[in-house]
Amino acid sequence: MRKTADTDKSLKNGRYTMKLQLVSIEKDGIVRVAAEGNITTADFDASGKNPLEKLLGVTWFTNRVLMNLDRTDYIDSSAIGWLIGTQKAFRDGGGTLVVHSLQPAVRQILDVLKIGRVVPMVADETEARALAIGGSK
Repeated sequence: MRKTADTDKSLKNGRYTMKLQLVSIEKDGIVRVAAEGNITTADFDASGKNPLEKLLGVTWFTNRVLMNLDRTDYIDSSAIGWLIGTQKAFRDGGGTLVVHSLQPAVRQILDVLKIGRVVPMVADETEARALAIGGSK
């Protein structure tokens, strides 16, 4: 059974909110995570805890994480802030975050804002794995 941050997608304000799912932890230490649903301000609580902490534990930022966004159709400014803050936490904690398989609309928003300069974004999981293991972007 896959571990999820929420057991089912939540419906808030008529929209499905993000569900994070732990897909696998590989022998090489790569952690595969998938996000499903829209990522909006509704996904972040007032405590400021990163949703990855609920999924991966308090040392979440020390892992090498490949985040699949192929089931995320929409992100808002809170989600963009979360991605940037999450990337900073990974960098500061010695971990790695690589986002991959973005839907065209999400990719377009992130490209217009040049988020790829801060958060590594690649086309697919193969590229993400290569980057996380030791490549650079």
